[in-house]
Amino acid sequence: MVWVLGVSGSHNGAAALYRDDELVCAVQEERLTRTKRAVLYPGRASLAVDAVLADQGIGPGELDMVVSAPLTDPHLDQQRIDLHPTLGARPHRTLSHHLAHALSTYACSGFGDATALVVDGMGSFMRDLPAAERAVVLDADRHAEVAGERRETVSIYACDHGRIVALEKQVGRTGYAPAAMPTRLGPFASLGLMYQQVARLTFASWDAAGKVMGLAPYGTVRYGRDAFFEVAGDGTFDFRDDALGIGGDVGHLPLYPAEAAQHADLAASVQAALEEGLLELVRRARALSSSRRLVCAGGVFLNSVANERILRSGLFDEVFVVPFAEDSGTAVGAAFQGVVDLLGPRAGRRLAADALGPRPTDHAAALTLAQSHGAQVESPPEMWLAIAQRIATGQAVGFFSGRSELGPRALGQRSILYDPRRPDGNRELNRLKGREAFRPFAPAVLLPYAGVWFDLGAWPDSPFMLRVAAVHPERRAQIPAVTHVDGSARPQTVVPGASPLAHVIAAFHALTGVPMVLDTSFNLAGEPIVESAYDAVRTFLASELQALFLDGVLVTKVAPTGTRLAHAP
Repeated sequence: MVWVLGVSGSHNGAAALYRDDELVCAVQEERLTRTKRAVLYPGRASLAVDAVLADQGIGPGELDMVVSAPLTDPHLDQQRIDLHPTLGARPHRTLSHHLAHALSTYACSGFGDATALVVDGMGSFMRDLPAAERAVVLDADRHAEVAGERRETVSIYACDHGRIVALEKQVGRTGYAPAAMPTRLGPFASLGLMYQQVARLTFASWDAAGKVMGLAPYGTVRYGRDAFFEVAGDGTFDFRDDALGIGGDVGHLPLYPAEAAQHADLAASVQAALEEGLLELVRRARALSSSRRLVCAGGVFLNSVANERILRSGLFDEVFVVPFAEDSGTAVGAAFQGVVDLLGPRAGRRLAADALGPRPTDHAAALTLAQSHGAQVESPPEMWLAIAQRIATGQAVGFFSGRSELGPRALGQRSILYDPRRPDGNRELNRLKGREAFRPFAPAVLLPYAGVWFDLGAWPDSPFMLRVAAVHPERRAQIPAVTHVDGSARPQTVVPGASPLAHVIAAFHALTGVPMVLDTSFNLAGEPIVESAYDAVRTFLASELQALFLDGVLVTKVAPTGTRLAHAP
């Protein structure tokens, strides 16, 4: 038996563990520290590494290899595995950031051959790339003298049964992010940073890209693609330093919701530009590759609207986007490289469900906490019906089931479930979670009924909530809480009978005739998604949630508490 640990050395750090060629556990550092975007340094102790090893009952000495994927300089002490207090003595290696991204999505696609496209804000420094990757940097001679100031922004790889070869790479200059709020748009260094700068300008946070995507349908495209970038003949992006005057129009806007219409127009414009940019890159990938399968990773591919355009472009026969497309996923890619090193080139296993976190072990302490605050704990004989009835009568139900998801999407492991039929559902649930009123929610729908309610084209499944499809017009009035302002939704397809979430949806379908529930992440504004049972109970008690399913028991409130409680000791 071979054990391989992968570590993502990033602002969204994570650890992932393979047993032979099976991914058995993975978790983000933020879920355990309870601090969003918690940094994990491969050279220092971390909760995520400890958690995945403990989950499988092994110690550091049993690891056959440790592979890290640092986002910053791999020579810094905090990024060096050899300086880790317990992992340093194990065989180890380091991967470039984009290579780890590419391996993460290839390993989880189940494809034998594929073309991998990686697009994000920025990855490894050009100077730190292996020679084979530096050799395919577009316009490499121009960048060579300042390689220490250039970082990878786009990468295309050919994958064939575990062998991965860099075909082409673009790099961008650093120094893109002013410490203060931007007063204009630009300079941009990548598609990801272009989008993030709009997020910062509108919501005061580089981490608000999802909000920009949600706001875009409320606006009109006022600025065309050429206002943001041009694409040269060799496929490189020429980003505007001043966004052709857009900065003059919006650089001094007050934060949203002030001047909401202007912010919405800017969001619509940058969304359209992002989609056009990604389609250019997909065309480039198709021209360079022989495989008809595309696998995608990098934080940009959390943009579900853009993913749908790529899928429907027809440029590739099959498209797979890994659910942990952002930096947490590089831990999986790093670990898979170790598997290939030790066991030989191979295709990965198709990821059937994103339920990879450590199995929770603190249920007893969590239930004690709940009861100490007056909550009732019961086990109804027809649990799924009991939950469905609560949802059907307007209650928001916390749903905690088994292992947690890796990445930012709640997919029925750490979710809040709600009635998609409620006309006021979107407003009420956003208020409960402390979010902006415009932000949409997603439906989790039983797979056999997905095409009846959503226009999914020739691709009936969407298991990871990474697509956006039109709700059929005649169905929109039936599910207003999950239908966005433009008539679209971000569906998650659920295989009947395959999970506790599937059982709840089936019961709700039997009650209401609607084969779906609203599924959103189990957290409040500013907090990571809950990880442990204690986290779930603490958030339940601090919120207006009326009920909580906790791995086989139902926790309910006699009266709402709304009291913020301390994290688990």
